[in-house]
Amino acid sequence: MKSFKNAFILLAIALSVSLSSCTPKQTDEAASNVKHFRHLQFSETPYDITKGIYPLSPEEAKTVNNYTFTYNENGKPASIVFMRGDQILGYSNMGFAKVEISYTDSSEIHHFFDKDNQPVEPGQVYAHVYELDENGARVGLRYMDKEGNAISNRNDIAYYVWKELPDGMIQEKRYNMQDVEVVMNPSCPFYELRFSYDANGYCVRLANYMADTLYDCTEENCGEVGVSYFLFTNNDKGGLTDFAVFNSHGQMSNLYSGWSKFQNTLDENGYVVKSFFWDQDNEPVSGKRNPLTINKYDEHGAMVERQFMDKDGNLVINPGPGAAVIKYSYDEKGLPADTSYFDASLAEVVK
Repeated sequence: MKSFKNAFILLAIALSVSLSSCTPKQTDEAASNVKHFRHLQFSETPYDITKGIYPLSPEEAKTVNNYTFTYNENGKPASIVFMRGDQILGYSNMGFAKVEISYTDSSEIHHFFDKDNQPVEPGQVYAHVYELDENGARVGLRYMDKEGNAISNRNDIAYYVWKELPDGMIQEKRYNMQDVEVVMNPSCPFYELRFSYDANGYCVRLANYMADTLYDCTEENCGEVGVSYFLFTNNDKGGLTDFAVFNSHGQMSNLYSGWSKFQNTLDENGYVVKSFFWDQDNEPVSGKRNPLTINKYDEHGAMVERQFMDKDGNLVINPGPGAAVIKYSYDEKGLPADTSYFDASLAEVVK
């Protein structure tokens, strides 16, 4: 691991971080290197290349919230920005508003920005530096600070190593600064993971392994019967519809928040309009969360209302936000203007 580590440090120090921070303009949209998408393809690992789904035309992108991809001369993403028209928006599913990507023959470097085009450090990391093999596939990832020094993220992960196995699964291992293997995150304390993909490139399975054996995690956050693997179902456009958790014997198993599976209902544009959660007994979840959530969106694709309900469709207080209904409003550019909270009787809750 040391040679891998040192090579990445030297690479990062040598890289220039003075990347262009210009925003894609509508005047560029007729060019074939600019594409727009309503959503991003579901992913459970940084191994996955970020891809857009539910494409929009340049004209639609003027009024609909979208991920604008700009590609370089080799057809690789050079930037991804969450925006409407010319306005960068700050509430993307990426966790930041914009990423700029540069390449060398053996690396791929990501830097991140907020809605004001200022650098940000998601996960307390300034830059992601991927190691690429001779075919351009990702085989490693190291985190860097502003000075090009190797650092750990908030989960004590300093670097990833990936390998394609003979059965086609992608093996993932993570290490700290001392080259000791670490878990994915405290809420999901898995060490070695293996990912499976279908013919469309959609992730369909995440499995927890130890010594080439499917393994049950029995830590506190992994439920009463242990957690071994997740199964994912995607629709034909790449939208996530089902997420289910099992132990190594195929028994449904609860995660730390008490749910074992959920099912999303997507509208024709790929927006999640309903999510329903079940526990390991295949009963509607209770306790830490409500089983049913309804989402409403405006004509721009921005969420304007979220309703928390019991299994029968009655409004209930969700313990997290402390409300049964949350309403969101935006200005004419799509920037957040106000958030209001209501109880089950639709009386406003003061926050």
